[in-house]
This record gives sequence, structure tokens and C-alpha cells, in this order.
Amino acid sequence: MSWLDDLSTKLQAKYGAGAEGNKVAAQALKMIEGLDNGMDGLVAKFEQAGLKEQAQSWVSKGKNLPVTAAQVKAALGPELEKYAQKMDMTVDAAAAKMAEVMPDLVDKLTPNGIAPKVAELKQNVGQLVAKLTHKDAGPKGPGT
Repeated sequence: MSWLDDLSTKLQAKYGAGAEGNKVAAQALKMIEGLDNGMDGLVAKFEQAGLKEQAQSWVSKGKNLPVTAAQVKAALGPELEKYAQKMDMTVDAAAAKMAEVMPDLVDKLTPNGIAPKVAELKQNVGQLVAKLTHKDAGPKGPGT
């Protein structure tokens, strides 16, 4: 099983297939994909907002420290506003959902404490988003 399938399975097990949490996770993935340096860029944003301990806990093995909606808003700023619109939520509601999803999402994307390379992340985000939101990601090969 690829890391992509593993991540999709873990997220669906946590939030339920097609659940709102999966949709938020899908938007979070799209946001991470769009950042300079991908996952490393996301971690840097949280570190710059004074949340180094939390961000590092998500990447490393062990317990994931929580963040609040206010901390997510401070760390993500304009990116959060953009994705709140895409999720048809207020910024406060999106920040609350991201605060719930982000620690697990980053943890699952970094199972060995290593973030996927930006190119690998960009290559696979579309497929993962499709799995999380149950949309067809396009042809998957012969016989599909």
C-alpha cells in the first residue's frame, strides 16, 4: 500500500468516508500543496507564529499537540481566508476545523518524521483529495 492509500485510509477511519473532516483535510492538502516548500512551508508558518513545539510534535513520533482556531488563524493568515471561501465557511469556522484536522493530517503525512518531497506531494494531492471527497481523480490505468 502506498503512503497515499495509507493516509486516505487513516483519515477516512478517523472522520468517516465523505465526512466534513475529510473535506477539510482535502482543502488543507490543497493549501499545503500550494505553499512554497509544501509541508516544510506549512511547518515554518506555524513555527513563525510561535507554535514550533506544536508543529514539531505533528512531524515527530509521539503525541500530537493541539492548536486552537486562533493559533491557526495567526499561522495561516491569508491562506486560511482563501480556503475558508472554498469550503463555504467563515474564517473562524474554517480555523476551528483546520485546528481539528491539521495535527492528524501533518502527522499522517510524516509517518517517519520526514515530510514528503514537494514534487511527490504535488503529484499525489489530486488523487488523495479525490479519495477523501469521493470524486473521480481521472483514469487510473487500463480497464478503468
